[in-house]
Amino acid sequence: MSLNEVLFRVICSFFVLFILTRLMGKKEISQLDVFTFITAITIGNIAASLTTSKTLDIEDGITGLVGWAVLTIIMGYISLKSKSARRLILGEPIILIRQGKIMENALKKAKLDTEQFQGMLRSENIYSFKDVEYAIFEIDGSLSVMKTKDVKTKKNKAWKKTLVFPTSTAVITDGEVNEDALSDLNLDKKWLNAQLERAGIHSISDVFLVEVQTDGSLYIDYREDQLNEVEK
Repeated sequence: MSLNEVLFRVICSFFVLFILTRLMGKKEISQLDVFTFITAITIGNIAASLTTSKTLDIEDGITGLVGWAVLTIIMGYISLKSKSARRLILGEPIILIRQGKIMENALKKAKLDTEQFQGMLRSENIYSFKDVEYAIFEIDGSLSVMKTKDVKTKKNKAWKKTLVFPTSTAVITDGEVNEDALSDLNLDKKWLNAQLERAGIHSISDVFLVEVQTDGSLYIDYREDQLNEVEK
């Protein structure tokens, strides 16, 4: 391609992308849903090909760009008008913790394990499941969290107590004992079993997650979700 043709292609792709982006609306990268994310990548690839590929005609490239943009606008319009279509196209939020209870089935639906979930909570400056009243996995992959009233009360009153352990630690995750975590706390399975017996739990298979709190108490989430799912 000659220099003039390259410059012409660059100018064409730039202004077409600019116009289409304005028409499709703007979102922060963290707010993109899956469909819009795929569309953005595809349009970017078409624009790059339009700029540099010798085999792609300008007319074909612009047609591809406009076609993807129009499809995105149509799908966005349909999702606004129809709740069912919106769920199908964009998905829906998933409640991972409801009234302080971890929803194991919801975690599976979101394709998250407890360690990934803990990491997401830590990014919200929450270091214990006990401090969460509700946690919702949003359609853009972000996590919305409502802390328990106890946490808010403690914060407002500058509530303090002696720490037995430096941080809350999960010693049972997904129904399996994490012996390394117990060892880090200078604890063992015998201690854990005794604490569970005290709480009326006679088998580790009955629990999904157990977390040792900073004061030495346990946060226990049972294997079966005991709270009924409300209608969405």
